[in-house]
Amino acid sequence: MKDSRIEEVKALLHGGDVAGAGRLLAVLHPSDTARVLEGIEQQRALEIFRSFAPEFASEVLLELDERLRKAVLSSIPETTLVEVVEEMETDDAADVISGLPSAEARKVLDGIDWKESIHVQKLLKYPDDTAGGKMQAELVSVVEDATVEETIEEVRRKSDEVENISSVFVVDGEGRLVGAVPLTKLIFASAGDAVRSVADTGPVKVSTDVDQEEVARMFQRYDLLSMPVVDGENRLVGRITIDDVVDVIEEEIFEDFYRMASLNTGERALDPPGRSFGMRSPWLLLNLGTAFIAASVVKLFEGTIESMVMLAVLMPVVAGLGGNAATQTITVVVRGFALGEIGMANARKLLIKEVMVGLGNGLLVGAVAALFACLIGASFMVGVLLFLAMTASLVVAGFSGAVIPLILKWLNADPALSASVFVTACTDVGGFFTLLGLAALFMKAGWL
Repeated sequence: MKDSRIEEVKALLHGGDVAGAGRLLAVLHPSDTARVLEGIEQQRALEIFRSFAPEFASEVLLELDERLRKAVLSSIPETTLVEVVEEMETDDAADVISGLPSAEARKVLDGIDWKESIHVQKLLKYPDDTAGGKMQAELVSVVEDATVEETIEEVRRKSDEVENISSVFVVDGEGRLVGAVPLTKLIFASAGDAVRSVADTGPVKVSTDVDQEEVARMFQRYDLLSMPVVDGENRLVGRITIDDVVDVIEEEIFEDFYRMASLNTGERALDPPGRSFGMRSPWLLLNLGTAFIAASVVKLFEGTIESMVMLAVLMPVVAGLGGNAATQTITVVVRGFALGEIGMANARKLLIKEVMVGLGNGLLVGAVAALFACLIGASFMVGVLLFLAMTASLVVAGFSGAVIPLILKWLNADPALSASVFVTACTDVGGFFTLLGLAALFMKAGWL
């Protein structure tokens, strides 16, 4: 559907009908509209965006990729930007304003409704990757003395300004959270009952400084639709909804995926070549440095390789299997960290398990590799050499694939950073050193 819409939009733009293209996209879901805008020339996308009504423009803006969103924010007039931001929920408004230059952000904050401006400024104090940075100020709360009837009336009163109401939060006279009651429970309660009598007095809550990954895990663990956010004195300051958490989960998945491939998380498929070059080249240069470490190991055994060319044939086999085994270990370990399954407390158990897995796979794959080597003309002792080297390489892969993410986690760095650079260097060095070192020993002993 997206491709056909893009072609329709391009045809309208070719005829100079920007307004018609805008009307065509304004009936779509904002997410579909954003995908179409990302598929056409940027300048044309900006022209169409400026034709949208503020409410629709605010929804589309949040769906655009980072590249086009920045272009939109830098191209629309200040008055239009204020109108667009004013249509957003406070958490989304804070996300947009935090990406603006300080002077422009100040003008937008001064331009929007003063109550919303105060809420947004409070949210801007929190780091973006914490519960405080993800929460929204819009919520429904009542004091604990309110009746069920008064509570339902409060829900009706705020239904126009608060979206996705699933629970009402109950607070004491000083704003401290004392409970929460789901709407489904509220509508079946007696109208004259005090709301505190039907509320859950031990609701799952989170403080403003908790990392967004932990917030996502809490939503998954407790099957939540929304969760109250409190400050250090247990005062209710906001709520996080499931749609905010879906964005966090998607963000974390792509972040780990990019980092395991040694990519900058800000890079997108349609970025200008120069931007992609700038983001990728530092990692490639770092990878080049580690590759030369592996090459230096090969250089140490130059004479051994000259004496037996078959070693040069087998080197890619050892390095390739080691790299693949390490990738398997890293993927499992990084996922374990993301889901909260592992931590420093069970690091020893993890290391022993991965070394044992590496040993088992090394014995199996090494035996098969030795058999194939003999079938293609290698001697029996070369097969034994390959078996030993492969076993050692996969043990190194299991150990390095687990210990390097653990070290990075201990240093408060992202464990996914270890994938293609540091661990690959370890497996290459370990594999080459084992194969060529054992070959040198075998030759010295007269076995080769």
